Amino acid sequence: MIRRLLLATSLFVSSINIVQAQQTLIDKVNFDEKTILVGMAADYNTDKSYEKYNFFINDAKSISGIKLNLEHGYELENKVTDSNHFMIYAIKDRKIVDQWLVNPRLYNVFNNGIAYSFDADKLENIAKQFPFEYEIELKTFKSEKEYLKAKKAIDLDQKVFLLYEPVFDYEGTFEVSIKKDETFKTPADAETYLRDLVKPTTKKNVIITYALNEKNLKDPSQMTMIVAGPEEVYKKIKIVGHEKSEWKPEIFEATVVRKK
Repeated sequence: MIRRLLLATSLFVSSINIVQAQQTLIDKVNFDEKTILVGMAADYNTDKSYEKYNFFINDAKSISGIKLNLEHGYELENKVTDSNHFMIYAIKDRKIVDQWLVNPRLYNVFNNGIAYSFDADKLENIAKQFPFEYEIELKTFKSEKEYLKAKKAIDLDQKVFLLYEPVFDYEGTFEVSIKKDETFKTPADAETYLRDLVKPTTKKNVIITYALNEKNLKDPSQMTMIVAGPEEVYKKIKIVGHEKSEWKPEIFEATVVRKK
């Protein structure tokens, strides 16, 4: 029924929208010899009904040949999504250049927050020509040095086409519980206090924030602050009169996606 309504409505759009309907999802992407186009059903979903759309294309000529199957319709005001969806990625050097979230049951597609009408059934035509299966591997590392050593092997794996690298913004976290009094009335007061203590310990970036955790919810007489940064801050900082937790090292995770 949804599909019939969308198709019926499209008969009454203006000439401007008719021109727009001839646009394809990938018109704005420059597909050079290193850029690939991949369609992937969400791996975390128990409903595998969209795996029939999976495709992998790694040459510009073939990508150009399937553009008609990627035509989208008019822009939609109703931006509704489905938990079970399908993703299309333009990927270069194992990094995402552009991406589109397709909701087959809702006949729409999202790109940069804009929703367009889209008939996902056309993706089957692409999948029949360029079928593929993939697997996802999660790798954890204790440090950036350990990751860079492992990355050498990942770089040599020709089946890997997408890599989400770990973010090494900080080495770990610890908490400081500060009792509320005339000096510390708000989280802003606590942050200022901790910021002054942290500043002499490091030149690296440190994040200090009020924790939205169970302790703060159940005990409003205190404020638990999270300090994220290098371990040297935890070792050097001197907390007097307030509770300081143990150091919690960050677990760095890389997501490796490869063809089967």
